Amino acid sequence: MSERVLPLAGGRNFRDLGGYETRDGRRLKWGCLFRSGVLAYLTVEDRNQLDQLRIRTLCDLRTRDEREREPTEWSSQAMKKVNWDYDKDRVSLRSLVGTSGFTACEAHAAMVSLYQRLPWAFAEQYSGVFAHLAGDGLPLMFHCSAGKDRTGMLAALVLEALGVPRAQIFADYVLTDSAIDLERVLFGNARGSIGLGAEHALLARTRREDRRPLLAASPDYLQAAFDQIELENRSVHDYLRTALEVSDESLARMRANLVEAS
Repeated sequence: MSERVLPLAGGRNFRDLGGYETRDGRRLKWGCLFRSGVLAYLTVEDRNQLDQLRIRTLCDLRTRDEREREPTEWSSQAMKKVNWDYDKDRVSLRSLVGTSGFTACEAHAAMVSLYQRLPWAFAEQYSGVFAHLAGDGLPLMFHCSAGKDRTGMLAALVLEALGVPRAQIFADYVLTDSAIDLERVLFGNARGSIGLGAEHALLARTRREDRRPLLAASPDYLQAAFDQIELENRSVHDYLRTALEVSDESLARMRANLVEAS
């Protein structure tokens, strides 16, 4: 974990996706693909460290409101910033659990429901990131607020497309629980959030044990997403081709960009 999670004082869940072994015995290249949470609190030392990565494309999966509340001020002349403006109401906390409180079981069920929708709710964003991965804009980083749900789903899809075994994909997903304490993030900064915005108050008045499923990276959630993809599209490959419009040629370029030669 120490070589995968970058030790940034003001970073959040910043990780290198290199080194994972593929099903054909090769490995993903280090220093080419990164995932993260919000970048609004980077220190000067953090920025100096990130400058060494020479990231060329930064894909921000957050809404406009999230970007304005916690702006990313780190950049370089060579970096292309990519973002999308979209309506998050269909996957908001309010749409999942209502406004009058919830139990831990209800929170877990809400997260399962969310992950069943994520692959289609963010198809435009995910498709855009895949297009950049097949291009010449590497190294690339993608992130959201917590670096868990929107980012975690995308990371899983990318790793699957690159031929990483499903068990390793799940291990990368649940690493969030070790890499960051989202409970502390949520209530440790007056300006901070994990993509909740005005819904922060709802969590604040909810018992810690009841809100815990919302902050966890449970394997159940990612499994629900894969099950739904395979129910509706037969396979992840078919989902990539139909929902994200990723061609076989694009997949081949992605793998050439991100997987070490044999």
